[in-house]
Amino acid sequence: MRRLRGGGGILRVRERVGWGIGVFVLLFVVGSARVGSGAPSARPILVGGTLGLTGPFSGPSAVYKAVYEYWVSRVNREGGLLGRPVRLVLYDDEGKPAVAQALYQRLLKEDNVDLVLAPYTTLVGGSIIPIVESAGKVLWNGGFVGIELFKKSRWMVGAYAYQEPDYPRGIFELVDSLPPQQRPRRIGVVTEQNPFTLVVKNGYQGYGGVLGFARQRNIPVVLNEEFAPTVTDVRGLIQRAKAANVDLFFALALPNPAALLARTAHELGFKPAIYCQCGSPVTMLPYWRDLGPAAEGIMGTTIAWHTDRYKEVNTLHALLQRMGYPELPSYATVALTILQVMEQAVKATGTLDQAKLRAYVVGRKFATANGLIQYDKDGIPSYNQVILQFLRGRNEVVWPPNRATAKPIIPMP
Repeated sequence: MRRLRGGGGILRVRERVGWGIGVFVLLFVVGSARVGSGAPSARPILVGGTLGLTGPFSGPSAVYKAVYEYWVSRVNREGGLLGRPVRLVLYDDEGKPAVAQALYQRLLKEDNVDLVLAPYTTLVGGSIIPIVESAGKVLWNGGFVGIELFKKSRWMVGAYAYQEPDYPRGIFELVDSLPPQQRPRRIGVVTEQNPFTLVVKNGYQGYGGVLGFARQRNIPVVLNEEFAPTVTDVRGLIQRAKAANVDLFFALALPNPAALLARTAHELGFKPAIYCQCGSPVTMLPYWRDLGPAAEGIMGTTIAWHTDRYKEVNTLHALLQRMGYPELPSYATVALTILQVMEQAVKATGTLDQAKLRAYVVGRKFATANGLIQYDKDGIPSYNQVILQFLRGRNEVVWPPNRATAKPIIPMP
């Protein structure tokens, strides 16, 4: 086993061929060795989880890790939780459900962690829910959305302030605010074939989604097509949207297809009145700026922005800027939000009893990096969303008006 000193704490690297997964496992232990001089010396509280620190989700996972380490450092500097220091036990799941399942077994049965954090993405997170629930642990979930998963669970507490059916909700609220003569009249939606984006389009049990919100407003959907996640040519989709005179266009895509759609629309001169990249919150990520003119005018959604006066948002924004993020990605605010909720629940109840912690959260309000949120019985935070529009090389908040940094440009420039 090698032991290396890393920027965020002690990094131990060991090759493990057990667990039947034959992978390298990265274990990050942060906190107890960095506790301030005035911090307690009792047995640490272990906070454990996994992230895809290598593999396809390594970029977002690096942000989660940095936010987790910031929180551990801050909490320990302030005296820990329940008079005890906090230590983070974090493994690399490589973005693979099978690896994550093995590692959560280890966290719960060998490490005996006290508090459990969810992994990143619905694909990985959904696979470990039964393992965590069977151990009678709350899953503090800042890693993924999934309204059906929340509805079925009694042990999850989430941090995303809107689930899939509400992803396009802000755009429709913005449309409602426009003078009647300026409102779009023909909707086009192109959807990546992914369980997540399909719910964004179709809604859940009759609620929301692009199709549901359009139906409520009697706006016809004149284009409704799906594409494979591996798509490399979307010219046909864009040409059909253009031919159908779509003036409200929804691209329900994950990062790579989202960029391909934006570039192709620019190349083909497709400029609807409103273009929303509503499939995932990517327009604030650094790669979006690399699209240049193809990114201009496109709208997206997120929860919190650096101009919001939310709990620790300024500190979080500064942390992300040091990591090369000029703007605040959604996964940074949800990563901090779930830790803030967990911290407040532990302090208020004075216990690590899992049932008491879960019961405490339901129905209560918490001040967080995602604003003042209140939980429902399923552990889902109350709705909170802003609409961004990429203008002159950066994002501006254009909805709702009380949080706006600029007026929306409609039709898109």
